[in-house]
Amino acid sequence: MAVKAEVEKLETNKVLLRVEVDADEVSKAIDQAFRMVAREVFIPGFRKGKVPRRVLQARLGMEPIYEQVLENNLPEYFSRALEETGIKPVSEPDIDEVEIEEGKPLTFQATVEVKPVIELEDYKGIEVPQPDRQVTEEELNQALDRLRDRFARLESMPGRKIAVGDFALIDFNGTVNNQPIEGGSAQDFMYEVGKEILWPEFDKELEGKRVGDILDIKVKIPEDFEDPEVAGSIASFKVIVKEVKVKKPPELNDDFAKEASAFDTLQELKEDMRAKLERLKEEEAERKIREAILEKLVDRVEVDLPQGMIDRYVRRRKERIELGLKDMGLTLDKYLEYSGYTMEKMDAQLTEDAVRAIKTELILEEVASKENIQVGDDELEEAIKEQAAGSGMEAERFRRMLEEKNALEYLRGELLLEKALKFLRDNAVLISGETGKPVEEAEEKIAAPHEEEESTEAREESGGEKPSPPE
Repeated sequence: MAVKAEVEKLETNKVLLRVEVDADEVSKAIDQAFRMVAREVFIPGFRKGKVPRRVLQARLGMEPIYEQVLENNLPEYFSRALEETGIKPVSEPDIDEVEIEEGKPLTFQATVEVKPVIELEDYKGIEVPQPDRQVTEEELNQALDRLRDRFARLESMPGRKIAVGDFALIDFNGTVNNQPIEGGSAQDFMYEVGKEILWPEFDKELEGKRVGDILDIKVKIPEDFEDPEVAGSIASFKVIVKEVKVKKPPELNDDFAKEASAFDTLQELKEDMRAKLERLKEEEAERKIREAILEKLVDRVEVDLPQGMIDRYVRRRKERIELGLKDMGLTLDKYLEYSGYTMEKMDAQLTEDAVRAIKTELILEEVASKENIQVGDDELEEAIKEQAAGSGMEAERFRRMLEEKNALEYLRGELLLEKALKFLRDNAVLISGETGKPVEEAEEKIAAPHEEEESTEAREESGGEKPSPPE
């Protein structure tokens, strides 16, 4: 074997790899390094790439050649050492004690952080509250009201005093020290009172006013306003109320059902909405159950996490946040400035998130290991098809994309965690909020009086008597 490696456990979550690469492998790497260096150096009397090895060695010595060998080959030797030992590092290696000499094996040491081993017991039968799954009439009515609101029409109310929720058609013109504010004026602006679309002072001053009223609204411009010329100043807005409109939702009847849906009757619309709400509540209930299970296990498990794992999680989260902000035309620094958040607070929050996320992953991996849960190739292919369909790509093309990104095994790992979480869910005990007992037991208690009643009726019909208690 060209590369040999030994593993020594160091302090918590660290291992030392002692690696040896045999002399024949090193010799091939040295020959390759000579050829590469020959193409880069100029020596009078020789064309580039044609300088004999003995001339190069005489001119340069072996140090540049050894450096080229390490640059070209050390990462590969390290990777092969990992394959041989089965070590899966969670941090970049700290490589030292490198020894290289022609005709001899190359040796080096690499210190890496590895995933911690956790002790996980009593993960079956975890008790969690049974979430509410029933759709109430109030929830159904609220959903119907939201739908009605989408189809509402604005009706003009000339003599009405403006109230919260009304719409005011206004002209406004803003100035600071009698100088107009850039972007601080508009004509025929439809303003929904109570939403604080522009400034909170607008909502306060417009309430109770009528068509034709002319207002002088004073506004304190925030210190972080985008225009530094007016930031922190008191602005004056001349506002004219031109029209007052009220939102009028349609009547809740069959005509509304036909307008707002594919159904002919209000009853059909209600049944469809109730079914959708039930599905949503069922999904939400299952999500809460899984979160409660993981929260209990995460709080229970004590583990010293490698700093490398935490740093990598925080770095990746930041990269995703920055990408999302970039799509919105913002930088991370600008976002922090606008939100009043600091980098220190963000790092602290991301670090806290990292600890819980990493502990969750370790727990699910341990469950999968203890229960021998695996993800077969057929399950992987099915997941590829589902994700390909969701992204509008052909399955084979999607698979090739995953292979190019070395993401197939990552996907398999995600599926493994999902299966482990499902195992925990299937083995959890749901506790009734009403009785404080397991749901199955509570259901039995509820059913018991009815069963006793049926049993008594059966005895009476058969002419039997209820047995007397023993004396």
